[in-house]
Amino acid sequence: MSIHTHSPVLSAGRSRMRAARRGVPAWALGAIVALYMLTVLNRELWTQVHDALAASRGTPGFWLLSVTVCCRLVGNLVLTLALVTWPRIGKPILALLILVAAASAYYADAFGVHLNEEIIQSIFETQRAEALALVTFGSVGWMLAFGVLPAVLVLLVPVRFPPMWRSLGQRVAIVLGAALLMVVPSMLAGRNYVYFERNHRALYEVFNPYAALSGTFHYLQRDVFRPKRSMTPIGTDATLAPQTGDRKRVVVLVVGETARAENQSLQGYGRETNPEMKRAGAIYFSDTWSCGTATTISVPCMFSDMTRAKFDKPVAKSHWNALDVLQHAGVDVFWRDNDEGCKDVCARVPNDDLTNARVAGLCDAEGCFDDVLLTDLPARLARMRSPALLVLHLKGSHGPDYFQRYPAAFNVFGPGCDTGEVQTCTYAQAVASYDNTILYTDHILGRVVDTLKAVPDVDSAMMYLSDHGESLGEHDIYLHGADWDTAPSQQKHVPMLMWLSPGWVRDSAVRLDCMERRRTQPASQDNLFHTLLGFFDVRTTLYKPDLDLLAGCRA
Repeated sequence: MSIHTHSPVLSAGRSRMRAARRGVPAWALGAIVALYMLTVLNRELWTQVHDALAASRGTPGFWLLSVTVCCRLVGNLVLTLALVTWPRIGKPILALLILVAAASAYYADAFGVHLNEEIIQSIFETQRAEALALVTFGSVGWMLAFGVLPAVLVLLVPVRFPPMWRSLGQRVAIVLGAALLMVVPSMLAGRNYVYFERNHRALYEVFNPYAALSGTFHYLQRDVFRPKRSMTPIGTDATLAPQTGDRKRVVVLVVGETARAENQSLQGYGRETNPEMKRAGAIYFSDTWSCGTATTISVPCMFSDMTRAKFDKPVAKSHWNALDVLQHAGVDVFWRDNDEGCKDVCARVPNDDLTNARVAGLCDAEGCFDDVLLTDLPARLARMRSPALLVLHLKGSHGPDYFQRYPAAFNVFGPGCDTGEVQTCTYAQAVASYDNTILYTDHILGRVVDTLKAVPDVDSAMMYLSDHGESLGEHDIYLHGADWDTAPSQQKHVPMLMWLSPGWVRDSAVRLDCMERRRTQPASQDNLFHTLLGFFDVRTTLYKPDLDLLAGCRA
């Protein structure tokens, strides 16, 4: 008779061994995820690769260049996944990367959005209401089908990891193989690949999940983890020139949002989108260009003394801007916001945020119409001492839900696009709703001018400048935030205009015939800093008359 003893420890060990043998090899899971990302979540990437390579078709070495580009992209992704697929943490990281890649793929495919550093910054710094505007039935359905479901499958599938030393050997082999895949073909392709890489860096902005990971890393490195700089005052020599007469001087600066020059009737657009400014006789600057293609760059840049060519956001963040210099000189400055914040520009001047105000007829759970900025405008201006600068930051034409940016009375051009999934509308519908936002902004500017006109004993001026433009489907691109050098003109060519009261024209000796000539000459957001100083006749070594829009037209 034989007696069999069963050890619980041995039984458990055998069970784990059997389960391990049944599991998918870790390298195989990584390969499956890589294949899924390359084929399903990078459709926009391969479309752009095809278009970029088409320009080189027929040239010597074309096929080697094509192979090199593909090897470089495949090797990059394989290398990334090989470095994260470790026991215990590998599956959660792969699942997270699938979710990130799926979200990136949706917005790249639907809107033509490139995940560059500025877009990543906008994602981190956007307000809740604006973020929720991008959450639509289409995006949720896509994420469930192509993000959540595959991620859950990755988490549920059993994975087999070999012993540590063999696993390390496999990983080293995969990493070396991926590195060779990236390096060797590019060396063989030589300068053909060097030229291609230099001219098509934007491909990496639609490469999922590389684009989101790279953009997030650089954003955190630049804006979050970089040591905080101490605030550096500039223009401390700024003083106001002696004022002649006792008339109060007031300037209202309206900072627009997502308005493009192409859809302004003052620019020559076919629809009458600027009737109020036409009636007011505003001076429209027809050749104006933005500093960036996203609010996070353009707003700090336009108030900085740095030009677009030299602009550095961390440096600008640690230096005074135009508002600080004006306040130091003695101007009464106030900022009023209905958009996504002032991006630290108004951090050291009095300000209020009306994005969550509760004004009947103007505000709801989604936010407020821009009329909220004008609810007590006469009283606000009356309380400010002279000279005064009031800045109004509009929500303007912020997309993609343009139809929510204006009251029903301004639904003039139609039929419009009544959904945040603007890519599902026809181009004509998207443009119609967008034009209604421009018409509503014109109404806001008209109300500002009427308010200033109502006080004839005050020398007053209004200036309007949009932060950046917008793509409405041209070249299958929507929204904004593209790299400035490659962005379409719709995202960079912006409206800028100025209205001067008769008293201001008289007392500042502005020659309107000269301004009529100046308005067609090149201008940009570089002009704002110095034009604001010129408005108030601020004397400082920072002031550059050649960048002051009015300097050459004063008698």
